[in-house]
Amino acid sequence: MEAKKKILIVEDEALHALHLKKILKNKGFEISGVVSIGDEVFKSVEKDCPDIALMDITLRNSIDGIEVTNILRKRYNFPVIFISGYNDEATLKKTSLITNTWKLTKPISETVLLKLIASVLKDV
Repeated sequence: MEAKKKILIVEDEALHALHLKKILKNKGFEISGVVSIGDEVFKSVEKDCPDIALMDITLRNSIDGIEVTNILRKRYNFPVIFISGYNDEATLKKTSLITNTWKLTKPISETVLLKLIASVLKDV
C-alpha cells in the first residue's frame, strides 16, 4: 500500500486554508501542516517534511512566500505550488526564478489544483 502524499498548506486567509485542507483530505492526502506565518513554515517542515507545499505569496509577517521558498531551496527540493491573487509581471518573474515551482492564480479551480498536484507528484 502506497503511503499518503503529505501536503503543507501555507496560507494567511483562514477560510481559504480550511477550504484547501478539506479538498485535499477528501482526495486522500495527508496534511503535514497548515501555517499562516512565513517563519512557521520552517518549523513545520522540520517536524514533518511534506511531499509538496501549497504556498500563498502574501503571508502574515514581513517574510513572503517567495522568500520562504527561496530559503527552503537551500535545504529541501520538494515541489511548491504558489497560489496567489498576484499575477503581475514582477511577481511572475520572481516565482519563475525558483526551481521546482508552479503557479496558480486565485481564485483557483478545485479541478485545476488537483490535476496540477497529481502531475507534479507523479515525478516525485
